[in-house]
Amino acid sequence: MDANEARLKEKLDHHLKEATRVAAEIQALEQGDEVPHFDQIELPAHALGQRFSRAIQEERAREVALQELGRVYCPDCKKQCKVEIEPRPVSSMDGPIELTEPVAHCRRCRRSIFPSADKNGLR
Repeated sequence: MDANEARLKEKLDHHLKEATRVAAEIQALEQGDEVPHFDQIELPAHALGQRFSRAIQEERAREVALQELGRVYCPDCKKQCKVEIEPRPVSSMDGPIELTEPVAHCRRCRRSIFPSADKNGLR
């Protein structure tokens, strides 16, 4: 692990501890003075974890998509096509998310080109 990765992991740990404290405070306020059953602690915590997961998935997909901006060549007619970013709703294992997807449109062939699929051998 390089120094930058170690620094980022420390930063994440710090922010997770802070987010945990804040989430527990919110949960306590919402539950009031009543002593909660454990599932009243676990279920909201799990839902928050899923929310965090969806946010990470959307952010990481956006970062990857932005790396694909530029131009690609149509595999059929070899015309150069501009890559643009389009949102696409997807159901992840943690619930619905909106992916940011790079796509180019070849007007001549009337087809869409997905640069990341071509790179990963998915075409």
